[in-house]
Amino acid sequence: MSEGEKRGRPPLVRAWIAFLAVIAILILGDLNRRMSDARRLERDAGELATEVAALDQEQLRLETQIAQSDSDVVVERWARMQAKLARDGEVLIVPVPVGGFVEAALPTPTPFPLPPTRWEVWQQLLFGD
Repeated sequence: MSEGEKRGRPPLVRAWIAFLAVIAILILGDLNRRMSDARRLERDAGELATEVAALDQEQLRLETQIAQSDSDVVVERWARMQAKLARDGEVLIVPVPVGGFVEAALPTPTPFPLPPTRWEVWQQLLFGD
């Protein structure tokens, strides 16, 4: 028996096995990454399909609202209720509370303190309070 057969496998065969093991690990890692990317893309596609369906419903609602806004009945209702308009010959009456009209008091804004000068900033940094 020769020395190579006594020790087991020759060094070249061991190197090839190690090389093939490294390649197999790299291939399995890439396969795992691709599978996780595919799962993520499928999940994103489901979320986007849901969002598209919601946007389609919103578009249908808005198109219906646009079509209805051309109706004279809807325009007149808006003019009377929201815009507070009246037809020719009508008088618009706005009810006033019994106690008279009370104007809402606006809160007085608090003045902002003036920013410190450069010298005050340096004095504060160097000497503290």
